[in-house]
Amino acid sequence: MKIKNLLLFPIVIVFFSICSFSQYKATGIIFYESTVNGKKMDEYVNKKRKNIKDKKLIESMDLVFLNTKSIKSKLYFSDNEGLFEVDDKLNIDKNDLAQSINKISAGSDKKFYYNSKTNTFLIKDCGSLGDCFIYDNKLFDWQLTQESKMINNYLVFKATRSNGNIIAWYTPKIPIGFGPKGEYGLPGLILELEIGNIVFKTTKIILNPKEEIKIKEPKGGKRVSYEEYKEIVKKAKKRVFGN
Repeated sequence: MKIKNLLLFPIVIVFFSICSFSQYKATGIIFYESTVNGKKMDEYVNKKRKNIKDKKLIESMDLVFLNTKSIKSKLYFSDNEGLFEVDDKLNIDKNDLAQSINKISAGSDKKFYYNSKTNTFLIKDCGSLGDCFIYDNKLFDWQLTQESKMINNYLVFKATRSNGNIIAWYTPKIPIGFGPKGEYGLPGLILELEIGNIVFKTTKIILNPKEEIKIKEPKGGKRVSYEEYKEIVKKAKKRVFGN
């Protein structure tokens, strides 16, 4: 966990949450829905759209920002392990550009694995490059704040990274440091996440369900580092688009 600029109140949260990690044995399923971020939509409609000259580009952007439906996803966790994935029952027409883009933004067909016991955080990608790759998820540099609100009857606190462009709302009440789309490292479960043009919101929380939850580390792909994966993607783009 790498967290900077901690004030006294967040320090207390971190201390008690870390003490709780090893004791928290609950299992759970967190249901999310991701949609276009309202702030990004307003920015596009009121500012950026007026400056776009290409009508076809406007039509495509309008589809993405104004005519999309929510994408459903789930986070499973058990004994400090977790797995996040987009709903595999989601069938999208290949011609539905807006929903295809939204699905990619939500995580597409990738599997995001978390293990806070061994500090193992992985991403399995079988859909982007033709082959399956399993690579390390990078460590996130969070800044905690004292700002809070209520989500689904849980008190959540605000954390940011990437110069405030990514915002997470997490609850220390569920001291599992996981969240949507591979985000991790906070002293509590992420219930809301603003990242890029989309926002993930929790729609349902099931703790200690009757059915057993088993989390398995991703297998069946070529294991590479995060840097190696970026280089593979870079070369693949160069083959398709040239220099």
